[in-house]
Amino acid sequence: MSDGVKRSYRSERRREQAEQTRERVLAAAADAFVARGFEAASVAAIAEEAGVSAETIYARFGNKRTLLTELVSRAARGSETGPILEQAGAGAVAAASDQREQLRLFADDIGRRLERASPLVGVVAAASLADPELADLLEQIHEARRANLAALVRLLEGNGPLALPTHAATELVWALTSPELYRLFTHVRGWSRRRYRAWLVDALTAALLR
Repeated sequence: MSDGVKRSYRSERRREQAEQTRERVLAAAADAFVARGFEAASVAAIAEEAGVSAETIYARFGNKRTLLTELVSRAARGSETGPILEQAGAGAVAAASDQREQLRLFADDIGRRLERASPLVGVVAAASLADPELADLLEQIHEARRANLAALVRLLEGNGPLALPTHAATELVWALTSPELYRLFTHVRGWSRRRYRAWLVDALTAALLR
């Protein structure tokens, strides 16, 4: 094996190992934040669970806030790396020509995202009461949600008029698909994601479609 091939192999192996380490840290951090809350989940405990040193976490992520921010973003995006509006779920909604079908597709997509992201958003919300930086993060999360949901309303309007003005329709969808409401139904009331999805389709259909 030539030196160039050896170097390429070693470089690729290092990249794989670095990515595996990153995934272990993120998984350990998610478990710790959800189970203990932001303040109680120490970097040392996360490092021990991930099988790395605390210094490794600080070197890769800087601090716990960065870790939590990355986790929320990953949970919202899912396995696809691109922006949410460029992903397959949004594309399916855009391609549908019937408003009711659009709402069914949207409810299925948003239900999966909320299942992943709502526990972590709850961590942010709880910690935001005492942490101004996390309060800013929470505001950014909800503003990003509103921007994405405004795009959904525009897609619905492309297939016909709605029963509400654009702004009011956006606010309604933003509220009904909030992580807080999803957690209230699924965590407090014990609903399944499937039941939430069915409720959301019915609620949006009744409120938005003529």
